[in-house]
Amino acid sequence: MSDLFPPGFPTELVTTAFVVAKEAAWRPALAVRSVEWFGAHGYAVLGTELWLPKGASIQSLPCFQSVSRKNDELWDSFVARAATETSAYLRSFAHKFAQEGDVYVNVTWVNETEFLNLDVK
Repeated sequence: MSDLFPPGFPTELVTTAFVVAKEAAWRPALAVRSVEWFGAHGYAVLGTELWLPKGASIQSLPCFQSVSRKNDELWDSFVARAATETSAYLRSFAHKFAQEGDVYVNVTWVNETEFLNLDVK
């Protein structure tokens, strides 16, 4: 599982992650911490999705958020903006997450090389 996470990723966030099909999710407060770590270490958060665990599977709830890179936006600017926007989104929906029950926030992140290799059409 540790190969899913970037080098130096905090052990606490690795061990508390809910992982399904090479995707990671955390309780909302820890999701904010993971987003802040990604932003501070050069990883762009592309989006989040709310998961409700159902045994060994998940139910995806209709709470999505995404961040797109602007034309000519420098990588570091995109990383910082994505972390800021995503953290603000997660904090603003804390009440919604509490209403949904036992939820996790799936976080999708990439480094610059991975981003450049995405097949975006």
